[in-house]
Amino acid sequence: MTETAATSSHLRRSLEGVAAGVVAAAAGLLPWLVGGGRLPLQNLWANETLPGGMPFVLLPVSQYKAITLLVLLVVPAVAAGLAVRAAASRVALPAWSVAAGLLLAHAGATAQSFVVVARGLELGQTVDARVGLYFFGLLGGVVASILLAQAGFLLTSRASRGPAALGLSLAATPLAYWLNEAVAALSGPGQYPAIMSGVVRWLPAVVVGLTLAWYGLRPGRQIAVWAAALAALWVTPALFVSLQYGLGMRILRGDVGEMLSASAQLFPQVLELMVAPVAVALALGLAAAAARAGLARRGRPGRVAPEGRRHANQREARRLASPMRASCTRESAPVLA
Repeated sequence: MTETAATSSHLRRSLEGVAAGVVAAAAGLLPWLVGGGRLPLQNLWANETLPGGMPFVLLPVSQYKAITLLVLLVVPAVAAGLAVRAAASRVALPAWSVAAGLLLAHAGATAQSFVVVARGLELGQTVDARVGLYFFGLLGGVVASILLAQAGFLLTSRASRGPAALGLSLAATPLAYWLNEAVAALSGPGQYPAIMSGVVRWLPAVVVGLTLAWYGLRPGRQIAVWAAALAALWVTPALFVSLQYGLGMRILRGDVGEMLSASAQLFPQVLELMVAPVAVALALGLAAAAARAGLARRGRPGRVAPEGRRHANQREARRLASPMRASCTRESAPVLA
């Protein structure tokens, strides 16, 4: 292959990677977009507007949708990372190009949404200090979510199992929330399945348990990955619930200190509820890892355990030594004249 052809091929793969990242980011927004994509009602909107009159936005910018904003950005990035890792041997898309596509799409969606919100809030034209706090607070949260999405992609796209397992485990709770948003959007009024509350609670435990079983368990670095994954499963749901609780309390009217205090009071209570899912994930991971190790040993029939090999060697040595002892006895016996 000539240098020009190699450069052209590399450029083509890079552009395909960017396109794949954009498509993944767009797919991640579907739970929001299938519902119409109308901006949620805003407490600080300059003009009184009915829900049907709110403008179209690519992101649900609202303090009541803070966790939704996070999962819409993080989950598709993690999924894209896993896809890049799985297809590395067949479709060699540069990971950096897919990450760039994700970043491009997320930045575009953020710009479109916050421009619309800024106009509706009349940002810069009002003397209400809460408007700036609300706008830039949500913008900062979205930027942080985009950075977390990039980190999730970088972890799950790695060839090494450790980072991939850690990234998938960290995304287990956002994945459950993303599925919940998708089901809620597809369900008609009053038809939301009651089972989804159980799915949101227990699905992350199943994901983490199976991920850890796939990763394996050996002394050393793998123990650290198990500990980090289980800690994330324990803490992340509590963070989600408590933060959304504090942000969603209209009675506090933008008092950040009171919001944080309300979240801090709820956080330990939710932690207690998450002990059972962590125990399930640990038990599932250990059981599946043990089963996987057993199947791997059965797949190597010629391999003998060290203890059995030592006993077999001792028996063979005794068998070979027996004729030698008998021969020595006959040769050393006295000859009677």
